[in-house]
Amino acid sequence: MTYSQTGVPSAGKLAAEERSFDAIYDRSQFGSAKWANQWDEFSPRVEGDGLVSLWTADMDFRAPEPVIARLREAVDHGIYGYTKRDPHHYEIVKSWFERRHGWSVGIETLLPAPAIMPSVAAILRTFTQPGDGVIVQAPVYSPYFQVIRDNGRNLLINRLRLANGAYELDLDDFERQAASGARAFLLCNPHNPAGKAWTREELQSLDALCERYGILVISDDIHCDIRLNERPHIVYSSISDGAAARSFICTAPTKTFNLAGVPAATLSVADPKRREELFQVMQASFMLNANYFGRLALEMAYTSGDPWLDALTPYVRENVRLVCDTAASALPGVLPMRPDASFLVWLDARELDARVNGVHRFFVERAGVNLYDGRVYGPGGEGFIRLNVGCPRSVLAEALERMTSALRSL
Repeated sequence: MTYSQTGVPSAGKLAAEERSFDAIYDRSQFGSAKWANQWDEFSPRVEGDGLVSLWTADMDFRAPEPVIARLREAVDHGIYGYTKRDPHHYEIVKSWFERRHGWSVGIETLLPAPAIMPSVAAILRTFTQPGDGVIVQAPVYSPYFQVIRDNGRNLLINRLRLANGAYELDLDDFERQAASGARAFLLCNPHNPAGKAWTREELQSLDALCERYGILVISDDIHCDIRLNERPHIVYSSISDGAAARSFICTAPTKTFNLAGVPAATLSVADPKRREELFQVMQASFMLNANYFGRLALEMAYTSGDPWLDALTPYVRENVRLVCDTAASALPGVLPMRPDASFLVWLDARELDARVNGVHRFFVERAGVNLYDGRVYGPGGEGFIRLNVGCPRSVLAEALERMTSALRSL
């Protein structure tokens, strides 16, 4: 394969085999958290080798070849000094979201960020006070709880309602939480762990309440790019001028292109006064210096990653189908939610959880398969497990066979 000086493949040269997601790589030699099997609150230690790890949300796929080539070029250059994001960087971000999601974000609204969760912390510190309420919709991504509590804010939980195997908003409870002193709402869009893409109507209903009670909205859109059905991604700030004025849209290519180890993120803050306030806080926290490799990875992924993502999406979709089919035929007591987006499948295993006195531990100890324990996601996550299908299909098939065999032994 030949490359231009920017690391972009020559036209038509992105070979099918280089987009293959079936290859298996040993990640342990590079300190992979997913495969370390070390003891922490999320990944239980298991004696012996051979644990299949499908828990934390990174994929076992190589990044797009243009990204790898650009980073290799940067490594070979050998000078890793201070770097910055020039105006063209933001044009690249704008072009990506217009092309993939129809969101025409204003260049002037964009701020650089090292990653999404540090940005959420900075937003909370800038626009809320200790003791202010912050709403989350549980079960949800567990670091939300930590960023709220560790920054001295009051965690307010709006439980999602489970109906017919899918989550729905509980707007009555949301209003109760809003009226109790909420200052901000941390939205997961699409939702992690369920992969639900919120509709325009759902977002409008939430926004009406946020407007009524003067609540700022921090929207984490990190899982928006891997679209598994026809439901589009609706960016919160796009639903109205008011929604744009009171929201902070947090984006990153790290989940999409498996770049968590070389992070870079972008914030969209439409309100000029709030944008300047946040900029000052981030600057005072030394959050604005670009990571040398993260910046390059973001630019190349958003410029040349479309073919890779277009190949990844059906592969992930087929992995989801394999999980759903296996559960229906061979995993009694396990009911998957089919996601609209992302590479994560949320499994309702409450029936099995009661039978085995802890479904997560059961699959670790009896099947050698490490999934994410649903209790980590807060109220409503008890008896659920999250399965990461961002892996070679043979690895997923082995894990599902192990789980099937473990259940047969009951």
